[in-house]
Amino acid sequence: MNKTSLITIVGVIAVLLLSWLFFWRDNPNVSVPKEDSGVVEDSGVLITAKHEYKEGVHTIAGEVGLPTPCHILATDYIMKSGPREVVLTFESSTKADACAQVITPARFKIDFKATEDAAISALWNGKKAELNLIPVGEGETLDEFEMFIKG
Repeated sequence: MNKTSLITIVGVIAVLLLSWLFFWRDNPNVSVPKEDSGVVEDSGVLITAKHEYKEGVHTIAGEVGLPTPCHILATDYIMKSGPREVVLTFESSTKADACAQVITPARFKIDFKATEDAAISALWNGKKAELNLIPVGEGETLDEFEMFIKG
């Protein structure tokens, strides 16, 4: 191998490295794994529900739309930092292979103990959901809120 070939090979490698550094590394169209920032992706779902606070217990009741009649809704809550921050979790799932694509209402009711001024947020299938809580009206109570369970 002569000197000219060696210089040419080194030059090509240098050009490739430089082009990678300046083009591929900063190109926004190239997918590069990002570090976990702790920010939860937004689901785009709005959950509107009635909210009642009585004797240390929050009651959240409402109705959401599921994508098919074959979907079921599971609800729960997570205490993030004690009784001052609560995250309501909504999971929509199905085991059906085929089902009519018809938005189907599903009622829910969640009770939990927390401080009266607790920050309440929601997750829909693990993604952030917008929560619109409406205080119960005068003389209204959520004690007798009806739930329809699929069975």
